[in-house]
Amino acid sequence: MDLVLIISGGILIGCMLGLSWFAGSDAPYIPTKMDRIKEILKLAGIKRGKKFYELGSGDGRVVFETARLGAESFGIEQSWIRILYSKYKSWRYGLKKTKFFHGNIFSRNYEDADVIYIYLLQKAVNRLEEKLKKELKKGSVVITQTYHFSTWKPYKKLEGFWLYRA
Repeated sequence: MDLVLIISGGILIGCMLGLSWFAGSDAPYIPTKMDRIKEILKLAGIKRGKKFYELGSGDGRVVFETARLGAESFGIEQSWIRILYSKYKSWRYGLKKTKFFHGNIFSRNYEDADVIYIYLLQKAVNRLEEKLKKELKKGSVVITQTYHFSTWKPYKKLEGFWLYRA
């Protein structure tokens, strides 16, 4: 009896961890390929003194890169296990200018953002377009990857990445 409970509990915990890793209806977990990201971030003006947000930060790789470039960097993520993983990696890399938050990207305000990075499904990108147009300060930059805003005209396009200025 005890062995059955232990095995059942282990399976349940494993399922919960697996489901949390893949949580999120606005984007499946697909890590950003980093081969072009440094170039894109530099085009967007990432440097010391800037505030960067990644909406749907996954494992934190883009947030880590912006912190290495000197920006104060924030990741917002729906999966609490990816948040814990990102916080651990941030600590391990010694990146003090990173913060990760568990929560809904649509319920936050981004008026202090200098640059926002989005790699979400089209449905989520559409929901964010008007919100960001209203909230962002003049001169802020939004980077979209793969799925782009439908009415906001980009000022730069580069192999799957589009950059918009508020």
